[in-house]
Amino acid sequence: MTTKKVISFDLDGTIVKPDYNEFIWFKEIPQLYSEKYNVDFAEAREIVAREYEKVGENDVRWYTLKYWLDYFGFKVEEGEVLEKYADKIEVYSEAILVLKNLHKRCSLVLASAMPRNFINVKLRKENLFQYFDEIFSAISDFNMIKKKAEFYKSACRRLGISPRNLVHIGDNYEADYLAPRKAGAVAFYLNRNGLHSLTDSFVVCDLLEFMYKLEISHLTS
Repeated sequence: MTTKKVISFDLDGTIVKPDYNEFIWFKEIPQLYSEKYNVDFAEAREIVAREYEKVGENDVRWYTLKYWLDYFGFKVEEGEVLEKYADKIEVYSEAILVLKNLHKRCSLVLASAMPRNFINVKLRKENLFQYFDEIFSAISDFNMIKKKAEFYKSACRRLGISPRNLVHIGDNYEADYLAPRKAGAVAFYLNRNGLHSLTDSFVVCDLLEFMYKLEISHLTS
């Protein structure tokens, strides 16, 4: 194992805005259902939402686009659905500046719960791929539904580092803050919307503040 520091970023809500996912699951899938079964969009959306609930968020199928396309009998390819709303992907205003800066000084990796096909579409925006040395998908790489402590330990094993040499940043309090800390990593909680009234030094309001705290704590050296 090496002692190099690696900085790990969540994707949705951290680097890119999460709206794209909503377009896929709650606009495109209901629209396809509406067209195939000749029901209005509002009814189709309710039907689709009920089917999602039957599977539930603790089942990997819930996150698998191909499963739902097959389940509803849609004659459309995954790629076609994913590309339809690619122009809706938005990168947070400070993200590129921070990634460019940190990429020059240390190794950056992406750690997302999303399936790899969703990740790939998003990382093409602004050529985000160029900033990351490794990309990890909890679902696609480790068959894990959530980013729990074992996800970070598994990622570190693949990187050849100890968890204590990983610094992670993300906007989900459980998955991006508590879980990596439990694994032994350093973690920062990105509290963009202020929903958590946390005041410790590992809570930041945006990625610029994160970069500043990395610098003053010498975590990039």
